Amino acid sequence: MLPCPVCSQTDSLPLLTVKNVPLIGCVFAESQSEAQRAECGTIELALCPECSHVYNRAFEPERVGYTPGYENALGFSTHYNEYLRETAGRLIRAYELRKKSIVEIGCGSADLLSLLCSQGGNHGVGYDPSQQSRSFQMGDGSVEVRSQNFSAMELAPVDFVCSKHVLEHLEDLKATLRSARGVMRQDGAGYFEVPNGLAILREFRIWDITYEHLSYFSPHSLQRVLSDAGFATARVGSSFGDQYLYAEVRAEGAAVTAALVEHRKQNVPADFAMTFRIILEQWKDRMSRLATEGRRVAIWGAGVKAIGFLNMLGIGTGDGVEIVVDINPRKAGRFMPGTAQRIVSPEYLRDYRPDVVVVMNPEYLGEIRSRLESAVVECDLWSPRQLRLPPSRYRSLHECGMTFQRA
Repeated sequence: MLPCPVCSQTDSLPLLTVKNVPLIGCVFAESQSEAQRAECGTIELALCPECSHVYNRAFEPERVGYTPGYENALGFSTHYNEYLRETAGRLIRAYELRKKSIVEIGCGSADLLSLLCSQGGNHGVGYDPSQQSRSFQMGDGSVEVRSQNFSAMELAPVDFVCSKHVLEHLEDLKATLRSARGVMRQDGAGYFEVPNGLAILREFRIWDITYEHLSYFSPHSLQRVLSDAGFATARVGSSFGDQYLYAEVRAEGAAVTAALVEHRKQNVPADFAMTFRIILEQWKDRMSRLATEGRRVAIWGAGVKAIGFLNMLGIGTGDGVEIVVDINPRKAGRFMPGTAQRIVSPEYLRDYRPDVVVVMNPEYLGEIRSRLESAVVECDLWSPRQLRLPPSRYRSLHECGMTFQRA
């Protein structure tokens, strides 16, 4: 069993066990048979009594690798791009990022790094072993992507360090953050963004539980690990429909805001495991009825939420869901790990004519509705949303954890 990634405490309190989940959600298979053979592992969510961090103590880091072919780019969404542009603009203004040096750890498609460099005329270096090495100009700025893990040894001191949805994957979390702190100038700053673990647990967003994520951060545990690495935390907040948690830091001398002082250790709902099972039972019943009725169902969003949804419910291609829709063209024609649904582009729905589209991320409902209306596809839009429902109310509810809208 792994110790806590934040404070190294070896004792932990068990919360939930989920078996047979794909190890890597964003590596898609080239055939159904390959998808069905995807390697799986066990998630054992546990709460650290020392720092309140929640993590998968059964995580096996040697089984998870990030190589070319890992595909989690979100930049094909107009809604997401607007969010990213606003974030980049705010950081440039707040930390005077003009003609500065920037490093991004786990840069992915380098969307954030590119915006920081193009809007501020900065020079950026991004590290990510899943990407091909490349360099390009962005107006007065420039970006270099290195196909390797972050290494502070080869860098001169930089003005700004950032990472976006990387820290939750790391077993060597503290060592990576100490290296990031070590490469920053004494007047430097940084930005770290992760999934909002507090919202996942308190609002029962169970489809966000994935093997790839070792850590589920609360504001308290995120601030704790950054402080232990030597950062002065200037701001902690949530964004993107409360799905993301972020921290803005300085190398030293930051005036900690009053809001940070209020962050306390998180209280995980005592009935988390029971409510998890209730949500699964409700969705299994609903999806089974759709299959029995012969209604055509499509899942929208070939990401970790859909992978969790399909695998936790055990819905294969013979169980009423044949396709998963995604706007990322690099996913089209490939297959979902574990359950083996084919991934298709939104245009496919014009001929497929689904009766129901399950939208895995409600943040994109407006964008998806507009696409369906443009394609003249009429269907029910369902969006899973987990609610904290006392078990005593379970049988009296007609619908549990769902919203229904007509496209």
